[in-house]
Amino acid sequence: MGETDAEDKQQGLALWQEQLQHGEQAARMEAVEMLGQLADKRAIAPLAALFNDPDPALRLRAVLALRQIGGPLAVAALAGALTNELPRVRRAAIVAVGKLGGSQAVALLLTTLQDPDERVRNTAILTLGETGDVQALSALLQLQEHSQQKIDAVYLQHAIQRLRQLDT
Repeated sequence: MGETDAEDKQQGLALWQEQLQHGEQAARMEAVEMLGQLADKRAIAPLAALFNDPDPALRLRAVLALRQIGGPLAVAALAGALTNELPRVRRAAIVAVGKLGGSQAVALLLTTLQDPDERVRNTAILTLGETGDVQALSALLQLQEHSQQKIDAVYLQHAIQRLRQLDT
């Protein structure tokens, strides 16, 4: 990347980050979308700050933008969305963490198995089933034997079978 390209990217990044503070929802949504497309690690913190925004749609978009950026820093930032007050934001964050993977992903996903919302727990089960991680298999087998919370047995069985297939 040439010096001019780097300067243009820096200016674009600054412009979109500034637009996050704009009063209009459409302008803020556009800024989130563009920051995701830029895929610049420097946008991670401003996007993660949106997890507490009053606008639920903006929270979801921030999760999706972080997924676009990817990498360990984005996964670490997404950890904040796993405890968001809105179940749909938590579910989106679970899927994003699962897709991005990495060494910390399974550990983060395992914490969501105790979520108070059944749909969030089921999303975590299915996502863990796609990781291919033996640690996930062990946790799901334990959940199958000792779960006190309501979960979808079909999802759990599917995830366990998927992990067993990936393990062989």
